[in-house]
Amino acid sequence: LFAVPIKNFFLYRTRSIGQGTFETMASIRVGFIAIGAGAVNFGGAEGPWDHASRLEKIPGLKIAAISDKIPGKAQSALDARRSKSNASVYSECNVYDDYELMLAKEKLDAVFIGVPPFAHGSFDYPIELKCVEAGVHCFIEKPLSVKAVNDVSAYMEAVLEAQARHNLVVSVGYMFRYHSAICRMRDLLRQHEATTGAQLTYFQLTYKTAYSHSNNVNWWRKERSGGPVVEQATHFCDIARYIGGDIKSDSIQARVLCDNHPSGAGRLHSIPSEVREDEVPREDRVPRLTVANWRFENGAIGQLSHGVILHGRKYESQLQAWADGLRVLITDPYTSECTLSYRQGDTDSDTVERHGNSDPYMAEDVAFLKALKSGNPEAVESSYRDAMETYRLSWAIRNASEEPAASA
Repeated sequence: LFAVPIKNFFLYRTRSIGQGTFETMASIRVGFIAIGAGAVNFGGAEGPWDHASRLEKIPGLKIAAISDKIPGKAQSALDARRSKSNASVYSECNVYDDYELMLAKEKLDAVFIGVPPFAHGSFDYPIELKCVEAGVHCFIEKPLSVKAVNDVSAYMEAVLEAQARHNLVVSVGYMFRYHSAICRMRDLLRQHEATTGAQLTYFQLTYKTAYSHSNNVNWWRKERSGGPVVEQATHFCDIARYIGGDIKSDSIQARVLCDNHPSGAGRLHSIPSEVREDEVPREDRVPRLTVANWRFENGAIGQLSHGVILHGRKYESQLQAWADGLRVLITDPYTSECTLSYRQGDTDSDTVERHGNSDPYMAEDVAFLKALKSGNPEAVESSYRDAMETYRLSWAIRNASEEPAASA
């Protein structure tokens, strides 16, 4: 089973977070662990998901250190940030080329671990374990690793043992659990079931990547990224569990379209030249399209499709949940154009809500910092153990998609 804990519903809206909420974060010292600085840490061309821009808005918090195997990249990121209006956040920041040295020299309360998937989450690359053994709270970017599920699960147990021993918070970056539209969908489904008895019947998740500017060469190699479902659509795997609950692992099926399909349908025409996909072994190339389906424990059917298919920079994604007498649709949850619409009961019209002001990245960062200040590891929406179940699901889909029949 791929289980998800059920918590009380809450609705996060960015505008409800005021300066007063952040004042309790004063004196927190944060470090980053990166490789090549990293878009998830300090921003980049691909999207709005960087932690530094959020942490800078929290009064009193200090970004005290950056560890990066390519220290010049970290220094460049630091210099760029120091040239902006929030420079004081970085006034005490030092750059290291070894995260263990950073942990030994700096008095850090928390670290944000934003390295490529292959470079953490295992006994070969034990960043998380070293951090919790040093008594430092951890925010970990997804996916947990690229290693085999059983290996990552064993590593997780070692991390959790150290976490419990030091009473630390370990949170994983499944930010959609904090998105107001996702929370609203979950609430609508629960309220509908409570009043009518009608439960979730069908959940469809669609994720289409804009790839023509995706020049991260590691992403295009399954060995280093885990592949599109493990690395990217993992967010939608997590939403599936968060909304729909337990999934029957033996029900998962998948089909895939690869670059070498004889029809030519898998040929991409705008891969960035830096990627040099022709030099990547065929078995290590990312699939162009993956479609998976499964059965939830409650009997509902789930379906995920992920495609490397769009040009430009804007991703397109939708989530659609159905129950008897209810349809809820979320469009573009990654963008400021996000909307939620629902049709309920004996009506032919939709109610439309706009959720473009929701900043789930800020929300997850604030939740993590509040949890470490309160000493409550359960105060985050995505714990390390729960994220392991999403990792397990994403790998089950990838494994199903790599069966010979899946690409026929």
